[in-house]
Amino acid sequence: MDVDTPKDLARVAALQSATGRKILLVFPRYTPSFGTFEYAYPIRGSQAFMPPQGLLVIAAALPAHWEKRFIDENLRAATAEDFAWAEAVFVSGMHIQRQQIHDICARAHAAGRTTALGGPSVSACPHYYPDFDYLHVGEMGDATDELVARLQADPSRPKAQVVLTTRTRTDLAAFPLPAYELAELPKYFMGSIQFSSGCPYECEFCDIPALYGRNPRLKTPQQVCAELDKMRALGISDAVYFVDDNFIANRKAVRDLLPALIDWQKRNDYPYRMACEATLNIAKRPEILGPMREAGFETVFCGIETPDPTALKEMHKAHNMMVPILEGIETLNSYGMEVVSGIILGLDTDTPDTPEAILKFIEVSQIPLLTINLLQALPKTPLWTRLEREGRLAEDDSLESNVVFRRPYREVVDGWRRLMAAAYEPEALFARFEHQVEATFRNRRPRPQPATWANIKKGLAIISRMIWICGIKSHYRRSFWKFAWPRIKAGEIEWLIASAVVAHHLISFTNDACKGRQNASFYSAKLREDPPSQIPAAAPEPQAA
Repeated sequence: MDVDTPKDLARVAALQSATGRKILLVFPRYTPSFGTFEYAYPIRGSQAFMPPQGLLVIAAALPAHWEKRFIDENLRAATAEDFAWAEAVFVSGMHIQRQQIHDICARAHAAGRTTALGGPSVSACPHYYPDFDYLHVGEMGDATDELVARLQADPSRPKAQVVLTTRTRTDLAAFPLPAYELAELPKYFMGSIQFSSGCPYECEFCDIPALYGRNPRLKTPQQVCAELDKMRALGISDAVYFVDDNFIANRKAVRDLLPALIDWQKRNDYPYRMACEATLNIAKRPEILGPMREAGFETVFCGIETPDPTALKEMHKAHNMMVPILEGIETLNSYGMEVVSGIILGLDTDTPDTPEAILKFIEVSQIPLLTINLLQALPKTPLWTRLEREGRLAEDDSLESNVVFRRPYREVVDGWRRLMAAAYEPEALFARFEHQVEATFRNRRPRPQPATWANIKKGLAIISRMIWICGIKSHYRRSFWKFAWPRIKAGEIEWLIASAVVAHHLISFTNDACKGRQNASFYSAKLREDPPSQIPAAAPEPQAA
């Protein structure tokens, strides 16, 4: 049945009580990257990074009488049986997953199934995906309702691609709890939660304002706490990451949220370490930092990007200079929050001395984890528009970036590799973690650790894997034990595990990246691996040593 007019849709509404549809929701595999911690999974006993919020929210929003099956291909590939079961296949993803998104579509079509794509990549660039039957452009809203109505009326493939664009977005306060019950939560490295959407700033390289707006939209504190309850009940056991693009985009809302988070943590004996992303000017807000410490926030990702003030002005990130960068880092550390920083190489203001200047900043700031990326121009950003106007967008997927740099391409990439090698040299990295023990970890609010058999068993398994992988097998084991022995003698096992897990990933990823086996940018289109359809049907369970 074709659905083309409001009358058709009204007729479809009458069919809502009819037999439900079977929807397969498939999340594409990530290309291994600096920020998804693949190398740490064997220590932690994890198999994937975070459960994908978007698809799980969509799953929860679908009609209750529809059948749903969710597969994260970071855990296992969707099988022929999965596609045969479904009537339609829903996919969502980011630009970095573009190859894998197309692969899922091809497998679904080979099985004769209808495909629908939503999420940030298609919302920014619908033209990237001519192969899908339905494109859902924008956030959940009236386009979602229309897609449901069309599939309820007829789940078969349309004669031509249908593009549905959200005009009226669903209020975040009306979002259902994500369908975590469909996911295998215990297999994830950490949990994820969204409080707000949108950011008031317009950094040149960022596509968030264009996709989600500059006026942040919010969930209620009650929703957030309900999501935490559901995640905890279904197996997320250690850490939760607030995936908001800027946690303090609406400072009043955050001040309202934090007391609820504190109460939740107290009621549940502080089960979670919290992390978030925020602009560095959060350091000017002690009225927020104090309650964040009480709520268990231990990590804040700040897009510092560069220590060069001229470059910050060029990229419209002057808010990073509202407080001196090093002073801001020290302030966050004093509240027990380790700073994770984004750094960009390949800016127009870079010089041959830039890698060395960034390395000096790393040494002085003592930040252990920095995601050091080559500049990448994303569609729907001011940077893309400017570089397109200047004829400086490179359409060559064999390159590490789509930006034609001011400096020679090879010099920029070689500078990135030298910087990575120096920043993540094991002795230097563990020295920065040693600094964090004294300057940051000791300032955290103590977390009770109930001595349950499950906790003891889990802790012993992680420790045994850590000792085997980091302390015996690794090439950096001398640096590991130099850091580990003082922690062991002081009984600081939790700090040792947290540092060693991250350090192992950083050192291992850097070794591969410097040998050309990993991309120099998280957003790079450069292909590194076999097609996703060739991944095993199920990932092996990590084993204790």
